[in-house]
Amino acid sequence: MSTHVQKAIEIVSKATVKDKEKNYEEALRLYEHGVEYFLHSLKYDTHSERSKENIKNKCVEYLERAENLKKYLKEKDEKGNPKSHGPNNGGAKEKKKGEKSDSESEDEKNVEKKKFQNMLSDAIVVEKPNVHWDDVAGLNGAKEALKEAVILPIKFPHLFT
Repeated sequence: MSTHVQKAIEIVSKATVKDKEKNYEEALRLYEHGVEYFLHSLKYDTHSERSKENIKNKCVEYLERAENLKKYLKEKDEKGNPKSHGPNNGGAKEKKKGEKSDSESEDEKNVEKKKFQNMLSDAIVVEKPNVHWDDVAGLNGAKEALKEAVILPIKFPHLFT
């Protein structure tokens, strides 16, 4: 596991603790910071497809929680006290004068969701880089180790099972 993923896990673990302690401002900050580490890891570290998918799913989960916290904190700031007792998805909602309609809040959600989706899509490498072994100067020992550990098992799996 890469150090970026370990750091991200450490940060989101702290975020969940702060969330349970109802320190929502700090939890929001930590969730966002943790997701940044996950995205950095997706972009620059090597992962298996399954691992990438798990990281993406966790990012979406943490981003949704961050959105809920952000919405809750915004309501708290605007109203002086929030509509519900916590930043959960449930709870009865009463429509008051001056409140935004459901379609406006849905539009805001869609804008934020697209923003986060763009962040995720930027972290995913779609193109196959055109780099060959000869392009890497030196590091012959590292190149040989990579070939033995990664390339050969992919090319000749029957020799390694």
